Amino acid sequence: MAIARVNRRRFLGCSAAAGLALTQGELAEAAAASDPVRLGVIGAGGRGTALIRALVEIPGVQITAVCDPVDRHRDRALGVIEKAAGARPAGLDDHRRLLDRADVDAVAIALPCDLHEPMNLAALAAGKHVYAEKPLGLSLPECDRLIAAADAHRGLVVHVGFQRRSNPRFREGVERIRQGELGALIEARASWTSGNGPLMGHDGWLARRVRSGDWMVEQAVHIWDVLLWLKGSPPESAVGWGRRDLFAALDPGRDVTDHYSVELQWADGFRASFVQSWVAPADQAFTGSTLRVMGEAGGLDFGSGSLTFRDRGRPRETLRPGIHPDTRLALAAFIEAIHDGSRAAPITLAQARLATNVGLMARQAVDLGRRVSFAECEA
Repeated sequence: MAIARVNRRRFLGCSAAAGLALTQGELAEAAAASDPVRLGVIGAGGRGTALIRALVEIPGVQITAVCDPVDRHRDRALGVIEKAAGARPAGLDDHRRLLDRADVDAVAIALPCDLHEPMNLAALAAGKHVYAEKPLGLSLPECDRLIAAADAHRGLVVHVGFQRRSNPRFREGVERIRQGELGALIEARASWTSGNGPLMGHDGWLARRVRSGDWMVEQAVHIWDVLLWLKGSPPESAVGWGRRDLFAALDPGRDVTDHYSVELQWADGFRASFVQSWVAPADQAFTGSTLRVMGEAGGLDFGSGSLTFRDRGRPRETLRPGIHPDTRLALAAFIEAIHDGSRAAPITLAQARLATNVGLMARQAVDLGRRVSFAECEA
């Protein structure tokens, strides 16, 4: 099968922004001089197809098989790969057949959250490198079992898809904040609000907490991770409130929290507030994704990259302007780690576990309507 290629100038332009240990250009040269990573994709729904569209643009990747039990998902994914690579990979409806294949070195897995642990463990047991989607697990025991399995397979690369860790704007922004450019941190404010609810997912998995972990674990885990990355330590506590009844007329069995607000507090007084909603009016004044951090000396808007200081004599900066393909950069880091044998990852499994832990704390605070300590959820 032909390896998917991408225009070298476009590829190097993206890679120069990545700020990873090796540039993507070096990765491309290494890939050209060695065998490609033969990759299988398990799960070809919306997220799986997005991973495939990114993978076909990465040098050194050959997608040899795609598995999904839904014919239309599988056929769509196979068509994307065939158009990009000039050949059609194997299409399978049973993940065991994919994991048994000798022409699969690594797998990218994009499945509902309740399937993360069993599929990731099965892939490691089959001797495959694993690109896993977030969250690492729906509970701390799930996270711990995967970490133990990864430790037992030290020759295999395991990455978790927290793609903001590969986004050059987030990388530079976090580094400059941690270096003290904003002074002592006061607060962070974040929001993910949309009028596109209710999101259901295939077979309704996003609407059921037992399958998704609820939005605090399934999706907001990205926000928790950035905050953990900024602070280098977990918050002491969380308090919040939310609504689960907003789409009851449309889906009586729905039990996820479609509108909620959470505040996290750290021991040094830093606070972070986050609101997530699927019932916002269809107006840009109410919808969108934001993350802003403010300190005694200034503030950073991660969405625009605007870095502004209280000292008005210091000019405003824009960090890494433009749109960055962070999913592709995260996947490229995975392929790079396989090529060089380093197992290096933008986020460690321990850090991914910590993000799950904060999500569980936030969910419990919303459920109970009281302040919940990190220690309560760590036990």
